[in-house]
Amino acid sequence: MSDLSLLSLALILAALVVGILAGHFGWGKRLPLPFGKLHPDYLTGLDYLVTEQPDRALDLFLRLMEANADTIETHFALGSLYRRRGEVERAIRIHQSLLARQSLAREHREQALLALAQDYLRAGLLDRAEGLLAEVAEVPRLRASALDALRGVYERQHEWAQALEIYRRLERIDAAPPRLVAAHYRCELATLALERGAIDEARSLLREARGEVEPMPRAALLRAQIAERQGERSLAVRLVKRALEASPKLLQEELPHLLALVGPAGRDEALAELVHRAHAGEEGDRKRLAFAAILAGVATAPVLRESLESVFLKDPTLHAFWEAASGEVERVAQEIGALLAHAEKYRCSECGFAGRGFYWHCPACQCWDSFEPYAIVKLR
Repeated sequence: MSDLSLLSLALILAALVVGILAGHFGWGKRLPLPFGKLHPDYLTGLDYLVTEQPDRALDLFLRLMEANADTIETHFALGSLYRRRGEVERAIRIHQSLLARQSLAREHREQALLALAQDYLRAGLLDRAEGLLAEVAEVPRLRASALDALRGVYERQHEWAQALEIYRRLERIDAAPPRLVAAHYRCELATLALERGAIDEARSLLREARGEVEPMPRAALLRAQIAERQGERSLAVRLVKRALEASPKLLQEELPHLLALVGPAGRDEALAELVHRAHAGEEGDRKRLAFAAILAGVATAPVLRESLESVFLKDPTLHAFWEAASGEVERVAQEIGALLAHAEKYRCSECGFAGRGFYWHCPACQCWDSFEPYAIVKLR
């Protein structure tokens, strides 16, 4: 346990001791006992903390604390602290101890159930958390928090229909996250429908996804898959281009797909269109195109040469590659491609989780649509 964490825990429990005494003797009154005459177990508990024996300290304070209106919030603060620190077993013990008390007020019992469910979530005990959250969701004042946590459970279990149902319940109480989340749920369901070969069902779900939010690049890419399966190649090309126009960050992932759709005959025209769009956009769009082209193995295409040279010359790190390779695009692309071959290519903009593959739903922080190309950052 770090010194800072130990100090924070000691302060909270010291405040708990004072809270117990103040609750017992009454706020605003002078304590009738001097600090030196406190029950020795209180001082023993603090001594356990100082000597880094948190389990013994926790056992002692749980026995000493009275579950009443004056100390109950300290229980919750302590449990929350343990959960945030990743010491979930201790948080669970605190909240289970509260729930075991027959005298616990109803509102505090409901709050303890929610806290225990959050402990189970942190511990990965999704089934236990689900049952408690469903119970707490019937409590009006805690409904929004319980439903949102329950939505997270269904996300982690990939139960997209249930997640969408909970989303609608949150929507009815004006507590739902952005509609983009519901659109992704429908895209997940459409993906499952495509895997079963249920094309009509997938189409219907994708229309509903576009009804949630527009543009919806993911829906366009799934519709492109359907068009490709049915031999409508030109439609698939248009849909992939539409997705890339709406979300340039997808270029690294989808450029190989687009080039496969247009074939060798249409390659230069498709690349020229991407170059025009990148130069009309932000500076970062040119870098995205450069790295996507390198990873797709088309960096030597004549139509890309001027654009790639511009990127290599302006970026300090890439300029060093450029000078070392005597200004040869092919050699620079080869060296950078070798570096990127086994690198982490994507990163979550919310939590920083990085990986080689692309995710619509971050496996670390559960955010949607937060993955971005990472290769550019890695080489700066």
